[in-house]
Amino acid sequence: MAPRLKKSAILVFTLTLAVAILIPVLLRFIPYETRTHHISLKAKKYGYSPSRIVVNRGDTIVLKPTSLDVTHGFLLDGYPVEFIIKQQGLNFLKYDWKDDDGNLQTDWDKVNEIEFVADKSGKFTFRCFQTCGNLHPFMTGELIVRPNTAYHLFISLSVWLTLSLLWLFRVSSGPLFAGFKKINLLDRLPWLKRIVKLRSFQFLVILPNFVVFYLFILSALWGSPVGNRNIAIIFVWIAWWFMLKAIIVPLGGRFWCMICPLPAPAEWLSRRSLTAVRYLQKPFKGLHHRFTGLQKDWPKRISNIWLQNFLFLAMISFGIILITRPIATAFLFLLILAATLVLALIYRQRVFCLYLCPVGGFLGTYSMASMSEIRVIDPEVCRKHKEKSCYVGGEGGWACPWKQYPGKMKRNNYCGLCTECIKSCPKDNIGVFMRPFGSDRALKGYDEMFNAIIMLVVAIAFSVTMLGPWGFIKEAANVTESRQIIPFLIYLASLWGLTLLVVPGLFALTTKGAGRLAGGGINHRALTLRLAYILIPLGIFFWIAFSLPPIMTNYSYILSVLSDPLGLGWDIFGTANYSFKPFIPEWIPVIQGFLLLAGIYFGLTRGYLAIGELIKDPRSRAMAMILPSLFALFVVNVLAKLYMG
Repeated sequence: MAPRLKKSAILVFTLTLAVAILIPVLLRFIPYETRTHHISLKAKKYGYSPSRIVVNRGDTIVLKPTSLDVTHGFLLDGYPVEFIIKQQGLNFLKYDWKDDDGNLQTDWDKVNEIEFVADKSGKFTFRCFQTCGNLHPFMTGELIVRPNTAYHLFISLSVWLTLSLLWLFRVSSGPLFAGFKKINLLDRLPWLKRIVKLRSFQFLVILPNFVVFYLFILSALWGSPVGNRNIAIIFVWIAWWFMLKAIIVPLGGRFWCMICPLPAPAEWLSRRSLTAVRYLQKPFKGLHHRFTGLQKDWPKRISNIWLQNFLFLAMISFGIILITRPIATAFLFLLILAATLVLALIYRQRVFCLYLCPVGGFLGTYSMASMSEIRVIDPEVCRKHKEKSCYVGGEGGWACPWKQYPGKMKRNNYCGLCTECIKSCPKDNIGVFMRPFGSDRALKGYDEMFNAIIMLVVAIAFSVTMLGPWGFIKEAANVTESRQIIPFLIYLASLWGLTLLVVPGLFALTTKGAGRLAGGGINHRALTLRLAYILIPLGIFFWIAFSLPPIMTNYSYILSVLSDPLGLGWDIFGTANYSFKPFIPEWIPVIQGFLLLAGIYFGLTRGYLAIGELIKDPRSRAMAMILPSLFALFVVNVLAKLYMG
């Protein structure tokens, strides 16, 4: 239900929005004195010097490029400037011309200097298009042409949106941002219900992924060692990662857990079955199944996601190596496969997925905001049903591999969407629901809060390291190639310090102040965990914004590796030599800006709803949102500076 607003309030929103748009637009008309910039541009793995070029609109730029090591490229987004950089100042400028038949031809002209006029304002990335090493896709620099109207407009709109929401929290009457009523897809789509109830359903959705991912492991082991020429790197860390962050998690939550091929062999081994249910009439250790191995239960004291948090941080510490080295990706997958197999012989159910999987931690946390869920239809039916087949197993389905009892499940965090409960429920009382974005709003512990903080900080850290123009940071993170241990340790200390100390400390101070502004008397731990929910929608949109440039600029590599998956010179579909051509790259910062604004909106509105059970008074609740809103505004503008400024 939409909030009830008076006409005067709507008028205020409209007028302030007009002012927020007008101010940066007017800045565009401030006259700048034009000049000519002579720039000695040096290219070196994996950056340019200078890494940022700042000019005024109308300025003339004269570049004198040279390479300090291998051949590099220079492709400027939004401008028809493309050239190859070789050593000793030898450069080849691309130009197009039409032949006598009117066909467009391309040629390269040997030049010492490249001159062009910066007639478009904004932020434009220049990037290497000649494969120069492992981090080639992340070798970039930035051209800032003032006035940077898009960036100024974002700052203005982000401030307007934050202040408007705070005012709306205070003055509005009636329910805010309630969204639509949940829809049971199994009722609306009977064919989907029939499919989900099939015993072979999960096996059939896993099987294609199983084949593809294990082929990726083979390609990572025996294909090209250069990341952008190996299908494992391109499909896993560009295509799959974007799909996971931008589509699967926001819409389907832990849907990937349903189809993930890595733990599947361990589960098949544990059950000694691919599809059939091995049902025991008499329960064994509380479940109606016996599994292969020792069948121990996971220790209760570590039945949380702290281990996942630290394992994710450990993995991310070598992230730039992992996503550019096929052998590192293969090693990670094989390590996960081995871990799942060993644990399946010791413990019952999916303990690796629940407590150890570095990806599973953030999938669970971010699934709280997803637009789908598995829930019981009528809790009273569950209360009266004594057997609890959905939890302990039944003739139609296995005991829940994720140790969840649907009758009391209120959140998505630890539901892997395996659909076993739908098959095992004799009362047909479990559905798959579509729901409003950001419906689960109660974090249960500091382990979940730290997971949200870790994901937020890592999104910013990756944006600096991989999307930023600073070659020395890439060199520090790329320790296996640079061999520079001290810079790498500084990089790790910065990442871990920000993640575990600085940002959590700032957030704790923020929530402490929020409690005081709300009038006091509120449990600090409960308020902190509720306000931490702001970081989940915020983090989701941060990750979408981060994942956007790699897919939009490197999509051509997807076409190339489809024809030559191992980098061995094949051309199966005739696309192996598809030229590097980013897709509307000049629009990437603008799209990222809109995504960050969406993050502010959903983060603050869902955070406001999250503290509703703790703070009943609307005015006190609005006061409690002031400092967290400013915290969110600050971190959003940090990313905006990286993406747009």
